[in-house]
Amino acid sequence: MIFGHSFDFQSEPILQKEFLSFPSDPSYYPGNKMIRVIESSKPSLLKDFTFKTEWFPMSGQETRYYSIDPFEEADEDFTWAFEIKGVVTLIWDATDQKIIYSKSANYTPQRLRFWIYHTFFPMVLELQRKYRILHVGAVEIKGKPVLFSAFSFGGKSTLTDYFIQKGHTLLSDDSLAIEKRGNTYYAIASYPFHRPYREVETLGYPVKNFAVEPKPLHAIYVLAKSELYAEVEIVELKGINKFKALHYSIFIMCEFMKQERFLFFTEMAKKIPVYEVHYPHDLKRLPEVYEKIVAHQIML
Repeated sequence: MIFGHSFDFQSEPILQKEFLSFPSDPSYYPGNKMIRVIESSKPSLLKDFTFKTEWFPMSGQETRYYSIDPFEEADEDFTWAFEIKGVVTLIWDATDQKIIYSKSANYTPQRLRFWIYHTFFPMVLELQRKYRILHVGAVEIKGKPVLFSAFSFGGKSTLTDYFIQKGHTLLSDDSLAIEKRGNTYYAIASYPFHRPYREVETLGYPVKNFAVEPKPLHAIYVLAKSELYAEVEIVELKGINKFKALHYSIFIMCEFMKQERFLFFTEMAKKIPVYEVHYPHDLKRLPEVYEKIVAHQIML
């Protein structure tokens, strides 16, 4: 399951075979849909798009977006394209709910999978207003989803990796979907891969112990660096500091979605406890950080 969806790479048998090796149960996701990923035989996928952005860097590559209408008009019927220079062009076909792609010179099946799972499909879900995507690591502690937030190179991948090694179920290596159902916020796991260190254009190694069931979000921990010999401390954030912790964890910034995101995360901040973890960035002290967070969760 990838963000609660299944993917059928019809033109890439190697990806189909690899994906089928992971456990999944679509019955956990009442709205689950199979997303078809199909290679196009057309010489140009982009001729019908009248708008395109300038090139901008992402994950070590130059990228840009295409659309017919302004992105401000995006909804569940919005068709758009994403080009990764020299690698692959991806189109979201909103009519048939499928992904069409065209290979470039440096294409590989693994790069196709990376860009769809890591960047393109999370953007589809955001533009459809189906989920909100957060740039976080996430695991289960005592069966409850817990998020780790930090600025780039702030330690969330290293901490997530340590929890995985201790047998905790993975929800997110890098991005997590949030769905509001009534007054409850559910964590929707991303993809069953993990990279403890930030290599570009790779999802990392496969993880078998991966969450397949959406569960109510339990808590968020914001990682804050402290002095080398300082004690590990956990303090609860209140008021505007809670909202800031969520705001800075947004996966991809879209200016036209700023207001609705503000409202969504303002309400979420009222429901979900947020804590700041002060700890030194010292791998030798990871066991101490781990035990502190687990003990804190048991006390809640």
